[in-house]
Amino acid sequence: MEFRYWAYGLKVGSQIPFPELFPIEEDGPMDLEIVLGDIPLIEKTATGFHSADYDITPDAYRITIKDVASYHVSKGKRIIIKAEPNADLDSIRLFCLSNAFAAALHQRKTIPLHCSAILDKGELVLVFGASGAGKSTTLALLLQKGYKAFSDDVCVPVFDVATNEISLFSSYPMMKFWKETLDLAGYSLKADRKIRPDMEKYGMYYHDDFMTASIKPKLIVILEKDDKIDTPIIEPISGIKLFQLLEANAYRGEYLGFSDLKREHFTVFTKLANQSRCFVLKRPESGNFVQEVAEKIINLLN
Repeated sequence: MEFRYWAYGLKVGSQIPFPELFPIEEDGPMDLEIVLGDIPLIEKTATGFHSADYDITPDAYRITIKDVASYHVSKGKRIIIKAEPNADLDSIRLFCLSNAFAAALHQRKTIPLHCSAILDKGELVLVFGASGAGKSTTLALLLQKGYKAFSDDVCVPVFDVATNEISLFSSYPMMKFWKETLDLAGYSLKADRKIRPDMEKYGMYYHDDFMTASIKPKLIVILEKDDKIDTPIIEPISGIKLFQLLEANAYRGEYLGFSDLKREHFTVFTKLANQSRCFVLKRPESGNFVQEVAEKIINLLN
């Protein structure tokens, strides 16, 4: 492989450069390889999912993104990319880093979590929330207030048998923010590039501060919108409701049913809940409350 990187807790060899990833000097075998080539046929199975755009089985995965590329992932060890003739490289890499990597992790019996993370005194603060709940904006505000980014929107749990605890890897050293978020958080727009040519969403690199070690979590905050309140409120959460909310934040959770991950699924979310202080932070459905949301998280840390 011409290029070698670290991403999602894996050593990755690639035939194409990925400026988003963390480069490594490694001569040994890679955990995952990214190559260019034709997409193999995936046999249709009764337990799999098959459509024009997707094939998903326990060992193989294909997704076709119109005007961009098709991706084939097998046994968590290889990603094959077949690009469309006029596709831009930013888009080709973006879908590889999201959909294809998520499939590879699931095939490796790992459940990536859809959350932002910052570092506080050597431990992690995880911020979960459905799309539009404000994860990225909250992350931007916390960075502005001096906290260090650990991961943009995906963390990868790893179970330590010796300590009986979960710690988490980051994904890769790029944060992604919509232009409105950058403006709202007070950043001058010095992002490194648009993540896709036709989107007002920007990538900001942090290779110099990136960590490849797995870190233990200490605080979980789940963001929600609520049309019945007029100011943000925060309350502790535990038990089955907490488990269900964490479960809903498995990254690309639609793959879970094809990967036989029930045991891993239960272990990850149970350990995560037991190791961390856990809160739901609700904010009104409309209005700008990002400063108040960030301050409530900071108050928990203080």
